[in-house]
Amino acid sequence: MAITLRNYNIVRVIDNGVIVNCTVIEMCYDYALVKFKGKKYKVPYDLVDEVIGHELLIPTNE
Repeated sequence: MAITLRNYNIVRVIDNGVIVNCTVIEMCYDYALVKFKGKKYKVPYDLVDEVIGHELLIPTNE
């Protein structure tokens, strides 16, 4: 089974008990790049099929 992501797909992130929708802005080989609270973060694909906590987002170096 494969997951196909598009730029308009949503990743759900839990922030202080509230589920926030983040738009996927780029798909990379190992992760999806999302924008959360004005910053870009990496989301590993193995976490994409579940709601993840904001502490699991990996900051980019941008």
